[in-house]
Amino acid sequence: MTGPGDQLAQAIEADEMEQAEAERRAAATLEEEGAVKAWLKRIEEAREFDKGAREGYAKDRTYCQEQANADVYDVRVPIAGTYVGILTTFLYARDPEVSVELAEAVSPRIKQEAKAFATTLEIVVGRLWKKGKLKAAADPLVRSGLSVAIGWLKAAWHRETGSNPALQQEIAGLRSSLDAISQLQSALAEGMVGDDSAQRAELEQRLLQAEDEAERIIFNALCIDFVRAEDIQVATECACLQQYVDSPWIAQRLFMPMDKAKATYPDAADVLGSATAYFRIPGKAADGAGFGGAARGEQADAFSKGPAGATDTSKACVCVWEVWNKETGHVITLAEGCPRYLRQPFKPEQRTTRFYPFFSWAVIWNDGARHPQSLVDRSRSLLDEYNRTRTNYKTHRRRAIPKTGFDRGALEPTDAELLEGAVSNEMVGLNLNGQRPDQVVFPISYNQIDPALYDTQQIRAELEMIWGVQEALSSSIQTAKTATEADIQQQGTESRIGYARDSLDEMLSELAVYTAELAVSPNGLTQDEAANWAGADALWFNVPEPEMLDMVVQVNIRAGSSGKPATALRQQQWSILLPQLQQSAIQIGQMRGSSPADIANCLEQLAVETVKRAGDTSIDPYSFIPQAPAPVAPGLPGGAAVDPALAAGAPAGEPPIDPAMLDPAAMTPPAITPV
Repeated sequence: MTGPGDQLAQAIEADEMEQAEAERRAAATLEEEGAVKAWLKRIEEAREFDKGAREGYAKDRTYCQEQANADVYDVRVPIAGTYVGILTTFLYARDPEVSVELAEAVSPRIKQEAKAFATTLEIVVGRLWKKGKLKAAADPLVRSGLSVAIGWLKAAWHRETGSNPALQQEIAGLRSSLDAISQLQSALAEGMVGDDSAQRAELEQRLLQAEDEAERIIFNALCIDFVRAEDIQVATECACLQQYVDSPWIAQRLFMPMDKAKATYPDAADVLGSATAYFRIPGKAADGAGFGGAARGEQADAFSKGPAGATDTSKACVCVWEVWNKETGHVITLAEGCPRYLRQPFKPEQRTTRFYPFFSWAVIWNDGARHPQSLVDRSRSLLDEYNRTRTNYKTHRRRAIPKTGFDRGALEPTDAELLEGAVSNEMVGLNLNGQRPDQVVFPISYNQIDPALYDTQQIRAELEMIWGVQEALSSSIQTAKTATEADIQQQGTESRIGYARDSLDEMLSELAVYTAELAVSPNGLTQDEAANWAGADALWFNVPEPEMLDMVVQVNIRAGSSGKPATALRQQQWSILLPQLQQSAIQIGQMRGSSPADIANCLEQLAVETVKRAGDTSIDPYSFIPQAPAPVAPGLPGGAAVDPALAAGAPAGEPPIDPAMLDPAAMTPPAITPV
């Protein structure tokens, strides 16, 4: 038994422990508030450092939207916006084709299984892009890169689960049965009924299994979103944004309605009230005078801070910053004006070799510059010159309207008023009192128009040189061209925009590797999910570390596969090569003693490539290619099919290689002993 002294000591000890816990929480809160304040200050300083770049974004967009210098030029031709639309269709017309090849480290013993895995991965990555709507995000990415110099994508794995109503009913039934058994056991204690322990144990196991399966997967795939250039902030330690993957941190800004923010971050709902309120800027024409001179960085934003003392918060939004800290591997979520984390820093569930989920694309990089240069910025003076020339031409034409004078003293006042008020093509009766008409009415000379002074052909030629757009695509053809001349121009266009296409292919290749690493991670796709996309024969496995994927396959895209289909000249060249390739495949196969199936596979790929080069994506070549029948064992009744292991050439009774043998550790090439 404890006496009054012991109880008092326990109470004092409990109070001390509670006070110590309160002090610890207060210290943790102060530490968190200090860290949040430091991060917000770091972001604000970086935003101020890149303010000039955002001013360029705002100015470039006005040229693409035909709003630049609206108070200076009466005529503004949207050349920049037209060029952006033309090049976008050339650079990204469709999702690229994924190419997965075997790595050199794959041993010959499992090469066949590794090929099957590579084929499955090709299909899976392509389907993930299709489901994630890559084209819907890549199209504005290319437009942003052509307009404001840089475009950004964010690709992240999203896994969402939901309750299964049928299982929820089963769980309720199991719990009712357990309650009934509990009552029976109470009666057992009183010696009234028999023992139901075995039945209870079975029901408990079934209940646990049902609860594990109650959460079904609703969505488990890649999400791809476009991010505006001004909503990405890279650390100032990164000297050039071309090396953004080596930056210490990258932050993404997004605006969220207050109600949605409280629902998304319930742990911070009590402190979100102190967050800075932002409101969407209504759409309006840009200030021509402002953009003709110096633009402000805030003009590139779609939201602005509300006025001081604003009481209408129904449309208020919160500025949320999601900071990816590469140095610690954590993701930090902040809100401007909020002293606490919206949620505690966490590490992404799926690891990748690049860490950042952001992908950027830019056309022009200048040596020593942190930000890329836009095509609009390079051609801004020429665009102004074009608008100035067209405006002057309009002014000259307005002033060069033919005019006719008359001798007011030679006419009656009534006739003079009739002549002054006459409109175009009106017949006016005059009393000339016997005078000659040329003595009363006479033409007035005006400054004639010299078309050479307002010829914009040289300006267009220089703009086409900068943008890499051929004349046939951007303007009406003044001189008829032959098919050969048009193809030469097409080749010139492809050569000029080749550097832009190469950089875009490089970015898409990085996205393909990133997608593959997420898909094969432990929290990625399962064998059943991969089989649903790639077929029942799909071979799939997950790797614990992303670096291990390179030991099995090399993921890439086929160069230029995202652009427009091949031109007529390339199709003509392919029609010349196709018969030679078909004949070579047959001859080489016969000389090497290849099986007819291998030769048929080569001819099948040639047929598929021919359909691809035709550019008609509605044609499925496999629907016209006959497939090999299932092998039939001779002498078996009913034509029973042969064991797949025997059909693959494996010894009778020996099973095919198990997918578990695709362990990347087993694919490491043997060490070479130096002589």
